[in-house]
Amino acid sequence: MKWQILIEKTILYFYNMSLFSLNNKSSLKIQSEIDAVFKKGQKISSELISLHYNASNKPQLKTAFSVGKKKFKLSVKRNKIKRLMREAFRLNACEYIGKDNSYNVAFVFTGPDLPNYKEVENSMKDLLISFKKNVLS
Repeated sequence: MKWQILIEKTILYFYNMSLFSLNNKSSLKIQSEIDAVFKKGQKISSELISLHYNASNKPQLKTAFSVGKKKFKLSVKRNKIKRLMREAFRLNACEYIGKDNSYNVAFVFTGPDLPNYKEVENSMKDLLISFKKNVLS
């Protein structure tokens, strides 16, 4: 019985990994696109993370993750927060928004302290739900 539950959890984990992967093709890297997201795009905020988004010409969701240098001076902390945001997005994106949306999206961490994963995940879920309700519907 325990083995069966373990196998089901493992299959579900790898199934979720294959549904939404963050790779170089799905990352927002072109400076003009990043500038357009922040200047011409719109913004949704939760308690820890802000979501900036802009419609794109390409039929693919492109993402960027950012943490301010003023609040977190050490790059170790900034990179940890970005890893937490990427993982929360990767695990929850297919459930709420899907892959084939033509939007450029930037997530900016605005919280005051170093968060744990649950806080980031709850904030990310709130953002994705409001993005789905306000933009995709």
